Amino acid sequence: MHRKLPAAALALLCLMASSAARSDERDTYRGGGEYKEKYRSGPCKIEREQKRDGEYKEERKCKGGPRGYEQKQKYREGPCLIEREWKNDGEYEEKVECKH
Repeated sequence: MHRKLPAAALALLCLMASSAARSDERDTYRGGGEYKEKYRSGPCKIEREQKRDGEYKEERKCKGGPRGYEQKQKYREGPCLIEREWKNDGEYEEKVECKH
């Protein structure tokens, strides 16, 4: 009985790891103080980038939002420039660029 327990625990651990790997659709790159990441969150596709000099960029594109609504926003929040756009067909885009 004691030999079956470690084998069952190992099998359970492998199952959990494989399901976690499938649910995480991230593409990440880290090198030389720089960072890039691409992933999906619900209906949104997100791309982030951090450069060695502290510059940060994030771009978010979403589908399936409310239709018949259009608006654009552009403003500064601290060192960041933020641009948002809602489109008539339900798409939403947000761009954030920060410089330090």
